[in-house]
Amino acid sequence: MKKTGLVMVNYNDEANVRKMIKMLENYTIIDKIVIVDNASTDDSFGQIKSLESDRVKVLQSDYNGGYGFGINMGAKYLNEFYDNPNIIISNTDIILYGESDLKELLNTLDDETAVVGPVIREHEGYNCGWKIPTPWQDILLSMPYIYKKFKKKLEYSREQIGMNTVQVEAVSGSFFIIQGSILKQVNYFDENLFLYYEENVLSKKLNNIGKKVKVNGKVEIFHNHSVTIDKVHTSVQKYKNLKSSQYYFQVKYNHAGLLNRVVMRLLFWIGAIGLKIRNSK
Repeated sequence: MKKTGLVMVNYNDEANVRKMIKMLENYTIIDKIVIVDNASTDDSFGQIKSLESDRVKVLQSDYNGGYGFGINMGAKYLNEFYDNPNIIISNTDIILYGESDLKELLNTLDDETAVVGPVIREHEGYNCGWKIPTPWQDILLSMPYIYKKFKKKLEYSREQIGMNTVQVEAVSGSFFIIQGSILKQVNYFDENLFLYYEENVLSKKLNNIGKKVKVNGKVEIFHNHSVTIDKVHTSVQKYKNLKSSQYYFQVKYNHAGLLNRVVMRLLFWIGAIGLKIRNSK
């Protein structure tokens, strides 16, 4: 029987990590919990290290290489520890409602399905996955006022998913399950991204080898969205990370043309100036 491991990344977020471990302590379906400390600047690592056990492994990176970097460190550990494990990727601010939900998600995986995610309840509604935007669509998503209306056209709605298992183009990186051998086959997460767009890149890689990404509508979880990010990144830092990731993804994986690149760069500088003006008031 395949083993199942869970990976989460910590950066100055020891309190939420403790809550996650407490929530999962009776989940017998999870064989190993791997916590990767991404070079926290507080005493998180020492606090979390004290939680180690036969079931909980705490790793520490030499530097903070970003979310994908941390996830890769934990996933590679699990792939070496077990033979083709199922790997749960989770943020530290996730709330699960029962072990049966994990069993349901795991049962969704098959030879053609590399990734399965739940329906994620967030403050603003439901996240059921999305269609990967083309370069021009991503440019529209960068424009104020147009953004919210156009974003909905790319999202799968709760009504579309229903209680079914539906193939989607990408699922939220805050919580999903992936087959370890397939993650290894596509060379893990792209570590050139520090934050944002990891899901789109991973989905592109999986599509290139003919593997599917799905959402199981029978399972819902809750995500206290961006709590961790907001604690450690300023609005300017988040904006720069987002736009640099957008540009990298669209150029490398969606082959954005010269005009697309020029417009994305122009919008980046306009947005950055506007953000600085708002923050200075």
